[in-house]
Amino acid sequence: MRFLIVGVIFFGFQSKGFAHDTLKIRKFSTHAALISSGGGSLIALQSVWYKPYQTVGFHWFNDGSNWMQMDKFGHGFTAYSMSKSINSAHRWASGKQQVWVGPTYAFTYLLTLEIMDGYSSGWGFSIPDVLANSLGASFFMVQEALWKRQVIQPKFSFCKSPYAALRPNILGSSFPQQLLKDYNGQTYWFSIPLRSLVKLPNYLDFVCVSLGYGCDAKLVGYQDAWQGFVARRQYYFSLDIDCSNLFPKRPILNKVFSSINYLKFPFPSLEFSSNKTRFHWIGF
Repeated sequence: MRFLIVGVIFFGFQSKGFAHDTLKIRKFSTHAALISSGGGSLIALQSVWYKPYQTVGFHWFNDGSNWMQMDKFGHGFTAYSMSKSINSAHRWASGKQQVWVGPTYAFTYLLTLEIMDGYSSGWGFSIPDVLANSLGASFFMVQEALWKRQVIQPKFSFCKSPYAALRPNILGSSFPQQLLKDYNGQTYWFSIPLRSLVKLPNYLDFVCVSLGYGCDAKLVGYQDAWQGFVARRQYYFSLDIDCSNLFPKRPILNKVFSSINYLKFPFPSLEFSSNKTRFHWIGF
């Protein structure tokens, strides 16, 4: 404690040097935390996730046509979310906006996972997965380069489906497993603030229009029909909320609530699929 007090007093008289050194310390500690947490998670995955599957020689796996590409949306969304979060941490730590930092971290981490898949008997190295990761990271970087902000915001929602009970070993036997494995309950959205399209009163700046993609009755990855169930693609139109702009006069609150801006808010929605239009009172 005494060293802390002395340090605060000393640096209080060295405000210019303190600001400079603080940025250096923040930058180093932030990147050290990112590298250590990333490396630690890979080690944990190797021992917990991959261990049950026999390690084999490196091999390829083309799953581009599986699950109506829902898993590829998941890859892209993960890469985008990681790019955005890491870039925000880097900007805070360094005081600079370098749009390539987050995408570089995200793509490298996900590529490492894909290489680990390549040595696992349960999976394989998937070029479609790598392409989806690249698109997700690039989607963040391109928007920052063009507009200095994220105009189009990828989001995620989940609603428990009845299909997991039919194939729990594939779609998950518990809610956390279903959240990751049951593509029938997942929807990926692209939300666009209306203020980017039309002139709105300031108090409506948080309103978004949202386009979604999902699937239904998809129980087998490589085929659309299974025991009388026929899978279909789902396209949605709905409204959403931009949590990063809920409080125009309270920037601190905006930063706090922006942490949940990866999730789509429940709103009525229109579904377009199988030559039919369906209305849902609540669209997840």
